[in-house]
Amino acid sequence: MTEAKFIETNEPRWRELHQMTSALRKTSIKKMTTNKVREFARSFRNASMHLAYAKTHYPNGRAAPYLNQLVGAAHMYFFRTRKSAFGTVMDYLRSGFAKALRQQKSYIIAAFIIFMVGVAVAVSMVLVNKEFAALFLPVEYLEAANGFNESAGEAGSLSQAFMSSAVMTNNISVSFMSFALGITAGLGTIYVMFLNGGMLGALSALVFSTGGSAAHFFALILPHGFIELTAIYIAGGCGLLIGRAMLIPGNLKRKDAVILAGKQAAALLPGVVIMLVIAGIIEGFFTPANIAPWIKLAFSFGTIALMVVYYRLALKN
Repeated sequence: MTEAKFIETNEPRWRELHQMTSALRKTSIKKMTTNKVREFARSFRNASMHLAYAKTHYPNGRAAPYLNQLVGAAHMYFFRTRKSAFGTVMDYLRSGFAKALRQQKSYIIAAFIIFMVGVAVAVSMVLVNKEFAALFLPVEYLEAANGFNESAGEAGSLSQAFMSSAVMTNNISVSFMSFALGITAGLGTIYVMFLNGGMLGALSALVFSTGGSAAHFFALILPHGFIELTAIYIAGGCGLLIGRAMLIPGNLKRKDAVILAGKQAAALLPGVVIMLVIAGIIEGFFTPANIAPWIKLAFSFGTIALMVVYYRLALKN
């Protein structure tokens, strides 16, 4: 084949690659449709093979220099530069976590509902009979609940300090248990979410039924609690996602469905860890501060607003 015939035969495809490369200078390959990306990849591979052919058969011709320039320009879009670890983390915080949340929001909402059912059941039972609190709470929690009575004095302060740290420790373990127990077809996750909701409901009802201060109680658990509980709901949603894959694998083999669900759930775990760290910092430095309960409660609802703002802004990136 002469070089002129080689150019005449393949030039339309080279022109297509040139047009796609020019278009990518104004946008991003991430914004291209799947079919366009495949078309771009196919054109790039063909041009690369034509370049090798031209260098072999027409080393002094005009096709090789043109193809070398064309392939070089497309190369920077076809092979993305590996991002630094810092860049990857920032991308995750900027949008990756929120997008993963949106994809799995139905499971997270389901975990929240299960948790709230536990709260409602425990509150109803304890308000009827305080003895039912023992069904949901360890003995040390039952004793610490008396510390929210405003007449409890120094002993009450010690009980409140214990309660704060104990609830924090419990919620961290609950988060990871909710995720891990998804492997029980979700039954373990459902049990943990319900029981933890029951603990919160029973503790709240017991404090109020024994004449405890609602303001002091909520000022102790809510500044870090809203972030912490949200992390629990997300972890629970991850467990339910894995459980569903085990029970209803769809068109996939059960093993493949569980592996896919595990990867999807794993995309949420770094965010859960970050939320628990933030909650721990608040619990350690702000929650025990000697300031008015209403300030702590205002801060608590401020954390909800910040989470909503973050979620909405992150989805726009």
